[in-house]
Amino acid sequence: MTNVFRNLIKGFPIILALMFIQVTNAQFVPKNDVEKQAAKLVQAYQAEVGMTIEEATAVYEKIAETIVKENDIRNSTATPQEKKVNLTTLSKQETEYMSTILDANQMKAYKKMKKTLQPLKY
Repeated sequence: MTNVFRNLIKGFPIILALMFIQVTNAQFVPKNDVEKQAAKLVQAYQAEVGMTIEEATAVYEKIAETIVKENDIRNSTATPQEKKVNLTTLSKQETEYMSTILDANQMKAYKKMKKTLQPLKY
């Protein structure tokens, strides 16, 4: 019986780590198309940028917010030129915001990847 408790105590940190991973993964369970798209983008950025859970969560929230705003702009009655200006401004704002989350090295990687992952489509 004592060996069981010793083994349980030795395995406790692993159990806690697995529970933590499960909980953090649950945060990124997408519920709609916007969240799916944002989660996919964060996963792609994570591979190169390297983010903490907190950074990835903040990036995810900003990307999801930006996607919603992009869709609103695209579906608006604005002229094509106005849409282009608004989408360009929105993209710049997103990038500026990311600099409040990511460090200088991460930002270099993010900017490089953003051109491919989130190209501006007018």
